[in-house]
Amino acid sequence: MKLSTKGEYGLLAAIDLALHSGRGPVQSVQIAERQDIPKQYLDQLLLMLKKAGLIESSRGRQGGYQLARPAPEITLFDVVTALEGPIENVNFVGKAKRGQNPSERILKDIWTNLFSHTVETLKQKTLEEFCDRHRKIQEQFMYYI
Repeated sequence: MKLSTKGEYGLLAAIDLALHSGRGPVQSVQIAERQDIPKQYLDQLLLMLKKAGLIESSRGRQGGYQLARPAPEITLFDVVTALEGPIENVNFVGKAKRGQNPSERILKDIWTNLFSHTVETLKQKTLEEFCDRHRKIQEQFMYYI
């Protein structure tokens, strides 16, 4: 599995929305500045996330984007597949089954196992878990005077 900038930036945007949830809609320009994502590109990604039902938008002066569901209910897998499409194991695809030697079978089994673990990890990790880790790291860097 390879994560493109689309997937990476989309995850950053979703995480930003999760970090700022409960404070009302967040404008795309704010996300773009905080996450260092080109705004026009971000707008396209937000539209994809909206079509997937992961975020919702509101218009007007106080409008912006927010998560459509609580952060604990949205997994990294949800976000990645909304942006990248189905996650597939492209290793060994199209390889002829004829004459597959034991080494090839072992390598294929290892790669399939690795792929399954990657998908399972993305399905288990929620935006809320990411936010919790983010907050802990921020607390470590707080300086008190």
